[in-house]
Amino acid sequence: MTVSHQFPCKMGVTMPLFWITLAVSVLGSNAAGEFSVLHSPQSLKFFGSSKTSESLLKEIFSAALGLSVEENSEWDGLSITDPFNTPEAVVQVYIDGISSLGENSGLKSKNYPLIVDEYEPDAYDAIKHRIKQRFINGNNKLVNIGLSNSDDLVAASKVFGEIVPPKIPKKSFNLKYDTIDEDYQFLYELEVLKKIINKLKSGAVSPDNIIDFYNIRFRSLHALSDYHGPNSIQTKEARQLLVEAIQELNDAFVKAYDGSVLVTVVTTDVAHTRRAIRAAPDTVADDQDEEQMEKQLRSGQDNYSADYAAIFNIMLWFGIVFAFSLVAIVYAVMDMDPGRDSIIYRMTSTRMKKDN
Repeated sequence: MTVSHQFPCKMGVTMPLFWITLAVSVLGSNAAGEFSVLHSPQSLKFFGSSKTSESLLKEIFSAALGLSVEENSEWDGLSITDPFNTPEAVVQVYIDGISSLGENSGLKSKNYPLIVDEYEPDAYDAIKHRIKQRFINGNNKLVNIGLSNSDDLVAASKVFGEIVPPKIPKKSFNLKYDTIDEDYQFLYELEVLKKIINKLKSGAVSPDNIIDFYNIRFRSLHALSDYHGPNSIQTKEARQLLVEAIQELNDAFVKAYDGSVLVTVVTTDVAHTRRAIRAAPDTVADDQDEEQMEKQLRSGQDNYSADYAAIFNIMLWFGIVFAFSLVAIVYAVMDMDPGRDSIIYRMTSTRMKKDN
């Protein structure tokens, strides 16, 4: 069965964010990105090389898990060959700030060009909602973790076991974490990722016939790339270190779920429109505050009334109707025939009538 989707428009965008959203939709539609499939079970077939959209990912994951699909499109890169043996888990590793890990990275994957049409993807929230609708009793492993966010580490510890914030190793290759904040933040997130890999290898996760979803966000590579330069030795080495860790993560998930898992990587360069993160070793908490502020700014849900959508539509359609009504009235007056004996005719005629 080939997956097909199409996208409805989202209403209720807050007024101060309207122009931001419009700008992002224009710029983001041209932003480069990549959707990579590292592993898929035999029940799923990924083929071709056609572009897909970031807003479509939640539908791809839903179809892969056997959940209901709410939107349709013409993307034909996924075929479900066995709907009764869909994967037990989906893993999405989301990497901010780069368009691709590189063709020669050594990562074994099936790659698709990605159209970045969402400023803040909602794939995790959508999948979480659909899973909870289907599995009322819960017990699904739903993990959404920013690797530099201590609150996320605490939440993820409920699934993987306790994740202790790492101490950066002294050997850091060409990365001078002791003097460069970007290097430190990258190595910090890399060590957290390795701790998750070790937890998986130790048996923290095992199949239970209940579908799970993991969203792991790696935020720091774009800041390091911006600081050192995209073609610098440091950036190339950082990418290679991350690729090796992702491949190891893939292998650990495949083994943990006995192959019944879809493992993907999403890279986008939309993060370059934001200020690069400059986190000092002792200010990780500041990054968390910044991340929360960015989320609130993008969503706008905490600052504006829920009645905005209704008010906006009332004002919009009233304005349109009023404008067209005004135009119609003007044309009606212009074409009106006053008649020869009307006051308008008598006051504007060049030959005024005289009384006898």
